[in-house]
Amino acid sequence: MAPEVQPSLGACPICDQRLLVTEYACRSCGAAIRGRFDRCDLCALPSDLLHFVRLFLRVEGNLREVERRLGLSYPTVKARLAAVNAALDAADAGPAAASAEGPNRDAERLRLLRRLRGGELSLDEVMRRLHAEGMHTEGKGAGGGNGDG
Repeated sequence: MAPEVQPSLGACPICDQRLLVTEYACRSCGAAIRGRFDRCDLCALPSDLLHFVRLFLRVEGNLREVERRLGLSYPTVKARLAAVNAALDAADAGPAAASAEGPNRDAERLRLLRRLRGGELSLDEVMRRLHAEGMHTEGKGAGGGNGDG
């Protein structure tokens, strides 16, 4: 019996950035294709927004029908549509469009802090990495740095 197919992840559970697919497998013959594959923008949406998009398409863009089927207010439906558009706009911008001070840098800081909290890294190691990547804060770092930053 084949293993159960899990739902697709929309983003990395650690840093919340877009995932890269590295393998496709055929359900019929078991052939595997390995490489670096980008995901489609819609596939990367969180499951609740993907469900919204599917319904939106089924009712041919009729927001009142979406409102009725989901039991939501019209402003809530409009807000969900705006959330879908914002997610697609972010995907269109791509990682190269993020500034050095943008979301990618914040995600790296978060990843380091999670590793610190989990005991994988020491405070000194986190501070060293932040300083090396130019991500240190303006104030004097606790437990690291040489005071020149």
